[in-house]
Order: sequence, then structure tokens, then C-alpha cells
Amino acid sequence: MKLLASDFATTPFIDATPLLDDPTGLHALATDLGYLYVERLVPDALVDPVRGFVRELAAGYGWVQGDRSNPIEVVAVPGAKLTGRGFDDPRFVELQRAVMANPDFVALVTDPRVMALVDAAAGEPMALATTNHTWLKLPGSPEHTTLPHQDAYYLPTCPKMWTLWVPLVDTPMDVGPLGVVPRSHEGPLWPHVDPWTGIAVAPDTRWQTQAVGPGAVVVFDAATVHCAWSNVSPTLTRLSLDIRYEPESDPPVLRAI
Repeated sequence: MKLLASDFATTPFIDATPLLDDPTGLHALATDLGYLYVERLVPDALVDPVRGFVRELAAGYGWVQGDRSNPIEVVAVPGAKLTGRGFDDPRFVELQRAVMANPDFVALVTDPRVMALVDAAAGEPMALATTNHTWLKLPGSPEHTTLPHQDAYYLPTCPKMWTLWVPLVDTPMDVGPLGVVPRSHEGPLWPHVDPWTGIAVAPDTRWQTQAVGPGAVVVFDAATVHCAWSNVSPTLTRLSLDIRYEPESDPPVLRAI
């Protein structure tokens, strides 16, 4: 299913960069919006090695073109496809395992700047979970679009979870960045059609989204409605990370998987 930001009313993310030295202000903004966006939180020195590692793995599977110079765009091999629902392609599962064991990945997702932002958003110390994902969205694959949903629908035992979304590549609108519905975390969960379809959002739903670059981050509440727009670029692949954190003081749930 093709999902385009141009079919909805959208405004840019609210940039929390001016509040980075104010944890109380960050928490207040996250509590209000259900998310925080920082345009340039993670330095190139942390992002670039992870992008290079994922690129070379994906090139080995024939999905993207390898490039040792590691530019901020990743070009797909023409006609490349993931099988099944994408995330269950056995090759993609292998890629996930390799990335999560990579020291550069661990350095990025536990970086003090990242942890400080996640802690501030949640209002308490958070711990890295093990249910994390590297996403590879190829052009010409609308069937693998991440449709609107709330993580709390799928993980009801983790209502205090927060997710960090990190683009590893330059991600203009046609490559499919993240979109969020501000304040959608308030009140009960929205109705989900089924686990695969997610939420049938109304056409007048107001989203916040924008083109982003490597090192930008969005951290969002488990109940925040979000999606990733379809990649309609003719050649470019979206590489991004979904990193989950849960309260350090709570019994392990996502850390135990």
C-alpha cells in the first residue's frame, strides 16, 4: 500500500534542539507532543560507520550498490526486492542480527547524547532494549510501507517504552521519512484494523514530518501514532534505525527478549 505525506495536511517537526540543556523542558515538550525531534543530535563519527556496515551487508545480499566512500545516499540495485513482508526475509533477519552485534551500532544507540535525550523524554533513566531494528526500504516496494500504528498496540506490556528513530541516510520526502501525529498518545489507543494494516487514519489527520538527514532523531512514546511514508524515489534506499528503550527501574520486558 502506498502512503504519501502529500495526501495529508502536514507541518514540520518541532525542533527540540534549543532545549537540549534543559531536561525538564524536554520532558514537558515530550509529554505534550508525544515525541521529541532533534535535527542534529548524533555526530557523523557515530552514524557513518553504521551506515557503511549496513550498506555493505545489503550490497552482499544484492539489494543495494556497494560504495566504499560511504556517501549519505544509498542506491538500490534495479529491481531488488525483499521477500514476504520484508522484515521476515531470512536474509534481512541475518542482517538484523549482524547489525545488533556490531560495536559501532552499540556505540551509537548508547551514546550519552542519545541516552540523555531518551531519559529526558521519558522523565526517568531508561535502558536499551534488545528488540531493535535496522530498516531497509527499497524503492518500488509500496507493499513494505510502515503503515500508521501505535507500538503499544503490539507491545501492551511495555506502555512506558520509548522508541528512537534515526535515519542513516539523507531522507527527503520521496525516500520516506518518519511521520507522527502529535498528541495522539493522549487517551485510549486508536482502533487498529489488524496487525498488518494498522490504523485506517482519516484523511484530515494532521501529521508532523519533514525531510531529514543522517544524525537527526525522533524519539516517541509507545502510544504515539506514527508511520514511515512510502519510498517513491526511483533509485534511493532508506536506511534507518528503530531503537527501543524501557525504564531502567522496571522489570526487564524488552530487555529479556
